[in-house]
Amino acid sequence: MIVSSLFRASRQSTAISTFARYNHEQKNPMIKTWNIMTKSNTRFSYPENTDIVIIGGGIIGAATAYWLKRRAGDGLSVVVIEKDFSYKQAQRHLQHGTLSQHFTLPENLFLSQFSAFFLRNIREHLGEDINVEYCPTGSLVLASNDYAQKLEETSSLLKEHGSPNELLSPKEINKKFPWINTADIKLGCMGVESEGTFNGWELHKGFVKKSKELGALYINAEVVGFDLEQQRDVLMEGVTPGAFERIMRVRYMTEENEEYGIKFAGCILTAGSDSSEIAKFAKVGTGDGMLMVPLPVEKRKHEVYSLEGNNTEIGLNTPMIMDTTGLWLQRKGLGKDFLGGYLPSLDQNDNLVDTEQYLKTTFLSSLMHRIPSCNNAQVQSHSSLYYDCTTYDNSGILGPHPYHNNLYIAAGFGQLGCQHAPGLGRALTELIIDSQFNTIDLTRLGFDRLLTDQPMIECNAY
Repeated sequence: MIVSSLFRASRQSTAISTFARYNHEQKNPMIKTWNIMTKSNTRFSYPENTDIVIIGGGIIGAATAYWLKRRAGDGLSVVVIEKDFSYKQAQRHLQHGTLSQHFTLPENLFLSQFSAFFLRNIREHLGEDINVEYCPTGSLVLASNDYAQKLEETSSLLKEHGSPNELLSPKEINKKFPWINTADIKLGCMGVESEGTFNGWELHKGFVKKSKELGALYINAEVVGFDLEQQRDVLMEGVTPGAFERIMRVRYMTEENEEYGIKFAGCILTAGSDSSEIAKFAKVGTGDGMLMVPLPVEKRKHEVYSLEGNNTEIGLNTPMIMDTTGLWLQRKGLGKDFLGGYLPSLDQNDNLVDTEQYLKTTFLSSLMHRIPSCNNAQVQSHSSLYYDCTTYDNSGILGPHPYHNNLYIAAGFGQLGCQHAPGLGRALTELIIDSQFNTIDLTRLGFDRLLTDQPMIECNAY
């Protein structure tokens, strides 16, 4: 009897000790379930599984996390892996957000129209405390004789798709903006609504904050590889039977140099200019067949100048100016000063351009020609901003990879990434949840165009 009692006491003590150990290590399934239900687990643990993993927590990745959680709620787990929680580069180029309707590709026009709608109703989406400093300035596109017909066609396209605008003769331009030199201008096109400037950095922070509130988990880490699983029962054209490999886990390194892996159902690649290298971990660009084609996205430098010393009052009604030479300008604050830059050609690599020479021979010469009152203007400061650029055709790539159908790509959108992020995030969410585009059909922006050699050239990518 005594032995039996001691045995039961020993077992009870062991059980209590074991339970306590499991409770401490968070391995007991009942404790884990209780912590999930009550969200009372204060100790951070890296998840081993998720429904969707987003690589890159920039503005497109954060927007996607927001839309996924808004639509699916707790029914879909979302993990965002971002290597730089300070977002140093993002802060610099997102502050100068612009919203324009002047596009030659309908996809870009529709995305901008939705962005305008989103910004007008932003507090319904991201909360009452957000302020993106949206300023509806309008925009003015100037065309020389060589581009006047193209501008007329663009104007008709905009009107056809619900973006009102007016064509202006050189005399009409001078009447509205007498400080613009129209000697070599044949035609101008003025947008009359849903165009202006905003603070893209505040928009990005709003997406991050709201997506976290809705349950998205952000991890500060750098992706170092994918684990692939051979699936012998999958047949795909151009792939040897039994040789198909599916990506099923992403591996990442934390700031503490600890490596973890997370298994996923779907992966969204929104890592900007790093996307091409990360795609190689899935053999995109290094494999056979469809995997021979790389993701043609790389970092490109754009110079933005802050100018002071304009001799003419330009007025609060001054629009964003997109010049026929590639020059772009926008009013800085409430004064008569400008922010400006120069749109590079598709085959120009600004990474190789001498900054000082570029300033004197390209930017300032075009500026003083178009706005003579700026002949004494001084460059107060300049920033070298870096964007992800699609070297194939300068248009972003969005959609599933043709081989890895659980790898979704959104990269290479360059300067348009900021203003189009609300619509791009929503589009990716539709592909994940609905398996199709429901609002804006962005099929033509898919990776497939690289395989079929069908470039999407946007002539007004300011």
